[in-house]
Amino acid sequence: MTFQVSIFLENKLGHLERVTSILKAAAINIRSLHLNHTANGWGILNLVVSDPVLAHQLLNDNGMSAALRKIVVIKMTDEPGSLDALLKAIVKAGVNFTNAYGRVVNEGESAFFVIDVQDFEDAAPNLESVGLQIVEDRLVYGN
Repeated sequence: MTFQVSIFLENKLGHLERVTSILKAAAINIRSLHLNHTANGWGILNLVVSDPVLAHQLLNDNGMSAALRKIVVIKMTDEPGSLDALLKAIVKAGVNFTNAYGRVVNEGESAFFVIDVQDFEDAAPNLESVGLQIVEDRLVYGN
């Protein structure tokens, strides 16, 4: 099962660096990062890291508000129009997501599209039923 670490983070100088320092000290690699501004000076930092369970524990132990969230990571090609094709397939699978972001894995070859879904248990089989490839945890985390 693939996880992202979501951190409720105040938009103040040094707060993001505090997160990266904690992860660096534990030799946890950030594989993907997505920062959203919400309101009143706060945001949500979503991280895909090499060891999400340990990162979650360390961040909370250091006074941060972190949560583990199940995600689905879908492989796609890195070429114009591939995201459009991928989104059409996700719609065909009937999967709705609340948050999404991507990362290029091999330029001109492959990319990962990360989706945060409400109905996690049905999402992966439904996506696979329309021919989409769910990425294995070891590839997502880089282990």
